[in-house]
Amino acid sequence: MTHSLPWILWLVITLTGLLTTRNPIYLLLSFIILLATGTLLARKRGKSQWTVANLRFLLTMILLSSLINTLFTHTGGTVLFRFPEDWLLIGGDITLESLIFGMINGLVIGSLYITFNILNLALSVKQIIRLIPSIFQPLALTITIALTFFPSIQKRAEEIKEAQMIRGNQMKRISDWLPLLMPLLVTSLENAFLLSESMSSRGFHSQKNPISYTFTLVSTIGATFSIFSGWILRLYDYPKLISILLYAFGGLLLLITGIAGNRRSKITHFKQEQLRKSDISATIVMGTILGFWIIFQLFDLLPPFSYSPYPILSIPPLHMAALIFSMTPAVPILFIKND
Repeated sequence: MTHSLPWILWLVITLTGLLTTRNPIYLLLSFIILLATGTLLARKRGKSQWTVANLRFLLTMILLSSLINTLFTHTGGTVLFRFPEDWLLIGGDITLESLIFGMINGLVIGSLYITFNILNLALSVKQIIRLIPSIFQPLALTITIALTFFPSIQKRAEEIKEAQMIRGNQMKRISDWLPLLMPLLVTSLENAFLLSESMSSRGFHSQKNPISYTFTLVSTIGATFSIFSGWILRLYDYPKLISILLYAFGGLLLLITGIAGNRRSKITHFKQEQLRKSDISATIVMGTILGFWIIFQLFDLLPPFSYSPYPILSIPPLHMAALIFSMTPAVPILFIKND
């Protein structure tokens, strides 16, 4: 899988699964599969420390989330110990249920983090930028500059550090790092001026039709608000038909805005992405899974994915359909091995 299309479908399916469940069994299964997928990609990219770094981040998130939720949420029937009631915010019962719920939230955060890390391994920066519609050229340009700014600063800082160490500055104390700041600031300003001059010479500062950009911004905000409203109404048990209509209106408005904007904004690419047989097969598989997910959700054919340890901790329920869907992030492994 080298094309961006199957990876975007994979991202949508994975995020849908991670954000719609709090069942620790499903989440743990999805995380193990994500870790295996990322490890396979990292080995192909020559990044041996990728797995360790992501596991370290996961453990940190679980620890922080469980600590915060345990200290500030005093709900649950299984009391571990108590803090004095007069202690600000943290006073009260420390329960096992709040600890478990915090660990689940940390697992979700860690899984989301590793998902986007896998996407960064699978796709290049150029492929990610091309996913942004041409109507959002300023946004794409800003993201490109942001993605390349910090690596270039880090590289320049390493060069200045090596030059200082050659001059006898061992960089052991905080004061020894002060000579690094001024050259780094000067080179950053020089690069910024050079970038702004090159952009001005290529006409990035001009707007041919400001009205079209205003329309694009307003329609995009309206579509986002419509989708967000449908989600909020669904959370508060409003009729599902209202949420579906809001989702459909927001999606249709985004589609119309993107098509109209792409016709006005013409961009030429020197190298186009090529769909190989493995990419086509992966796209069909991902699209089929996503289609079944949407149909099952609309007609309530799937078992509930939700789980809460409150008020008393209980064993999470297991359903075969949910287990199968939790394993869908493993689809790229089949195609990566055959690339």
